[in-house]
Amino acid sequence: MNRKVFRRVSAWKILLWACLSMLGGMLLAQLALTVAELRHIDASSVQALQRAEDAARATGQALRRAEASPFDHCSEADLTVLRNITYANSYVADLARIDQGKVRCTALWGKLAQPFQLPAPHYQAGPGFDIWLRQEIVHTHSPSNLVALRRSLALTAPTTFDLNRFYQDVSLRITNGDGTRVLVEREGIRYNPAGAIGLLPAVDVTHCNPGMALCAQATARLHWYPVLYPLGLLAVLAGSFVVGALACLLHLRSRRHHSVLDRLRHGIANDEIALMYQPIVCISDRRLKGYEALARWRPADEPEIGPDIFVPLAAQNRLSSALAKAVLARALREMQDLLQADPTLMLAVNTEVADIEDPDFIRFALNLTAPLAALRPQLHLEVTERADIRSTTFTHNIELLRRAGFAIWIDDFGTGSANLSHLSYARFDGIKIDRLFTNALSTGSPLRQVLPNLLRLADELDLQVVIEGIESEEQLQLIRSIAPDIHAQGWLFSKALELAEVLQQRPSPANDELGLAA
Repeated sequence: MNRKVFRRVSAWKILLWACLSMLGGMLLAQLALTVAELRHIDASSVQALQRAEDAARATGQALRRAEASPFDHCSEADLTVLRNITYANSYVADLARIDQGKVRCTALWGKLAQPFQLPAPHYQAGPGFDIWLRQEIVHTHSPSNLVALRRSLALTAPTTFDLNRFYQDVSLRITNGDGTRVLVEREGIRYNPAGAIGLLPAVDVTHCNPGMALCAQATARLHWYPVLYPLGLLAVLAGSFVVGALACLLHLRSRRHHSVLDRLRHGIANDEIALMYQPIVCISDRRLKGYEALARWRPADEPEIGPDIFVPLAAQNRLSSALAKAVLARALREMQDLLQADPTLMLAVNTEVADIEDPDFIRFALNLTAPLAALRPQLHLEVTERADIRSTTFTHNIELLRRAGFAIWIDDFGTGSANLSHLSYARFDGIKIDRLFTNALSTGSPLRQVLPNLLRLADELDLQVVIEGIESEEQLQLIRSIAPDIHAQGWLFSKALELAEVLQQRPSPANDELGLAA
C-alpha cells in the first residue's frame, strides 16, 4: 500500500473513530438530559401539589373562622371580622356571606345592592365544602374559584395556585382527586428544534393527596440532546456535522441579532426608551401635583413600540431591572430641574416586584439619587404586581428604600395580584386605583360600590391615593363627592405629554394649574 493510499485510509479511520466517539458522547449526554428532565418534571408536580395543599388549608381555615363570627351576618361588625380574616390570608381575595343561594355582602364590597344568585356548585369536596370553578360574582378582570362552607363563601386570590412561580417549561394542572375537575392549569413553554418534535414522547407525572382530594399533574416533552442522523450517513457524518453545526450557529446568531429581544436589549443600552409624562392633579381644584413617567420604545428609523409589547417581554427575559434603571435615570435627568424648582411636585416611576428584589437595582437607585438625596421624597416608585410580594427580600428592600426617602406605592390596586393581604407584608405610602373602578362609576356595574370601600380602606390605613382613568366631568364630580382630597389622572385633565410640552406648559410660580383647572 503506497503512502498516498495509507494516508487516505488513516484519515478515514480517524474520521470514523471521531464520529463513533461523538455518537457515544451524544448518547451519554442524551441519557443524562433525560434523567434530569424526569426529575425536573417530578419536582414540578410535587411543588405544585404542595402549593395547592397550602391554599386549601388556608382557605378552609378562613371559612371556619368566618363561620365562627358571633355577629349578625352582613352587619358592620361582621364585615369587620371578614375584612380582618381576608387581610391576614394571602390565598383569599375576598370573603362573602350567602343566604338561600345568594351572595348578600362581601368584605371588600360591603352589602350588595343587588344580591348575586349563585348557580349550583360544580362539585363538593371534603366535609361540607361546595366548589365553583371560574365563577364571577361581579365583573372583574378574571373569574375566581369559589369555596363555600355553610353560609360563608371565599373567593380565591388570583395568585392562590400561582403556577407561574414554577418551572416555565413544564405544563401544570391542578385537579380534584379523580381528575374530573380542573381547578387551574398552565401550558409549558418549550423550544423544539426543527425535526426534533415528536421524536421523544411526552411524560406525565401526577402526585395526589387523597385526604384533600387534590392532584397535581406535570407534563413535558423529552428532548433530543443533538439532532441525530441516520446510520447510513455515518460515512459523511463528520462533514455534515461541521457544515450543519456552523450553518445552524450562524443562522441562530443572525436570528438573535434581529430578534425583538436583542433589539430591546440594544434599545435599553442605547437610550431608545423615551418617556412621556401624564399629569397628576388634585381632584378638588385640578391643581398640578406631579407626573407619571410612561415609557415608550422608539427604535431608530422604526415606528414606536408600545409598552404593552416591550414591558412584558422585558419581564419574561430578565430585562425588567435594566428597563427600570433606564426609565428611572432618564426621568430624573429630564425632570430634575422641575423637581428642584418645586419641592411639592412628585414624579411616579413604574417598577416590578423583581426590580425591588434585585439588589443591583436598589444600589443603582440609591447611587443615582445620592447627589440629589433631597429629591427622593418626590420620587414615587409604583410597584406593579405581577408576582408574589411575600418575600423577605422584597419587604427588606422596600424598607431600605423608604428609609432612604423614596415613596413606595402599589399600582393598579384592586385588580390582578394587588389584593388586601399584600398590605400586611410591606409598608406602602400610597395606592393607585385602577381605571376599572373609575369606569364603573358612570355605569350600572356592581363595582360602583367598591370604590368607596377602597377609599375608606386607604384612609384607615393612612395611604395616599391616586385614581386613574378619569375621562368625563360626571366621573370627576362623583369622585369629588366621595373623596375630594385625593389625586387623579386621566384624559379629562391632560393626555400624556412629551418632555418639550411639559417644559412649555410649566406655569409661573403665580399659577401652577398647568391650564388644567375648570
